[in-house]
Amino acid sequence: MTTATSPDPAAAPPRAAILWLVLLVIGIGWGGTGPLGKIAVSTGHHPIGVTFWNTVIGASLLTVALLATGRRLPLTRRHLFFYLGCGLLGVALPGSFSYAAYRLLPVGVVMIVLSLVPIATLIVALPLRIDRASPTRLLGIGLGVLAVLLIALPKASLPGAGHAAWILLPVVTALSYAGENVFIAVARPKGADPLVLMCGLMWGALLLLTPVVFLSGAWLDLTSFGPPERAILGISIMNVTAYLGFIWLIGHAGPVFASQIGFVVTGSGVVFGMVVFGERHSAWVWAALVVMFAGLTLVRPRRPEAN
Repeated sequence: MTTATSPDPAAAPPRAAILWLVLLVIGIGWGGTGPLGKIAVSTGHHPIGVTFWNTVIGASLLTVALLATGRRLPLTRRHLFFYLGCGLLGVALPGSFSYAAYRLLPVGVVMIVLSLVPIATLIVALPLRIDRASPTRLLGIGLGVLAVLLIALPKASLPGAGHAAWILLPVVTALSYAGENVFIAVARPKGADPLVLMCGLMWGALLLLTPVVFLSGAWLDLTSFGPPERAILGISIMNVTAYLGFIWLIGHAGPVFASQIGFVVTGSGVVFGMVVFGERHSAWVWAALVVMFAGLTLVRPRRPEAN
């Protein structure tokens, strides 16, 4: 978090250049998971199965990181509750829904709707009095809703008839991530290490996903290791790396600066969809992107006051 003694990214050119470079690299990396997600389900892999393997790989990588740094995974009742709650809301549910969305919708459209997360978080947090409303932030919420409607309602906004109903998939994904954000705010163990918590929630998600994978027939074999399987591996590595980089960025530049990464993720995801899959969007979708960005700007966290 930025304090009165912390260098301002805008006031220190060499430092600012490094911070902006990190933000861009992480954002573009996360944006690249969109096309990889579509490739992962392109041959019929079940969304739950893909989410399961992402979780297996992510949990394994994070466990190695914990062992290498001498950290341990606390297993108190409070920690286990946190791992399971975040594993459900932040991995198992949104992963499965987002992969289903990539199978049915253009990557660019999914990325635009997924950027609704900060707005959805505010919607969930306000009734619980975890955050405060203001006319500006309420306007931001309205713009986020309008952006989704600009994609879902006009017949010319999506490539095929009947696609509008599938917009609910990324919307539910965004709401799940928003639920995770609020859950973290109320249930996070005090003094917890972000790396430890991330590893724990991955194992929590894996505990929840494993029986579902086998009971639903969503198991998939990675031994062929073709493009979809390589995409699954790439997503897993990219997500862990980007998340750890994001934690570093918050620690060195503060949450307000780091929150701008959402614009890079969405913009790069739209561009990747156009380059990799030849996606072309209607004027309605481009208008939705502009409106969504405006809404995100209005609901961004406020810069903490100097002490």
